[in-house]
Amino acid sequence: MARILMLTPQLPVPPQALTGTAQGTTIRNFNLIAGLAARHTVDLVSFVAEETPAASLPAELTRCCRRIITVPQPVRATRQRIRDTFLSPLPDMALRLASPAMHAQLDRLLAGQAAAEYDVVQIEGIEMAGYMPRRTGRAAPRLVFDDHNAEYVLQRRACLTDARRPPRWPAAAYSLIQWRKLVGYERRVCREADRVVAVSEADAAALRRLLPGLDVAVVPNGV
Repeated sequence: MARILMLTPQLPVPPQALTGTAQGTTIRNFNLIAGLAARHTVDLVSFVAEETPAASLPAELTRCCRRIITVPQPVRATRQRIRDTFLSPLPDMALRLASPAMHAQLDRLLAGQAAAEYDVVQIEGIEMAGYMPRRTGRAAPRLVFDDHNAEYVLQRRACLTDARRPPRWPAAAYSLIQWRKLVGYERRVCREADRVVAVSEADAAALRRLLPGLDVAVVPNGV
């Protein structure tokens, strides 16, 4: 039995609790947790859109997790996003959920001897990759990065599609910048992880083009 700390960009509530348009990431993350909890101990740290009292967490999720810690989702101003697009070497997706509160929470969970409590830290999605802990010795947990999509491919596709329509050229320029930034960032994150997961063989192949020889485990969306 492994002890797993899972990091998610939004609370992975059960699919039946969702209203409106279903969120694929949320459904995938909930079912990954439910599957892992059948054989392992899972702690969850997640962003939430607003303060969520423990008593209001979905029972299906609390039954799967030994502990659930929530952190308020940060808000980035449009002005900040525009500035970062031109001045930051990081892609927009890497900055979208930048939060001192989340860093502080993870520091408490993974600092020093506390890190030995976990065998695995599993990062769900590239928006959470900035919270991948640094290795601090033999007791450091192994790092699993679930990339959900090969994000640089999506930005390349958006750029090439918008470039065909002059009214969409500003959007194409944005996607071009993000595509080029994501190539380096996604490659670095995959290199630092002990294990990389993709949802399809096509995504796995795209990640191997970034990092030849990368061993990618394909875990498809089965729900």
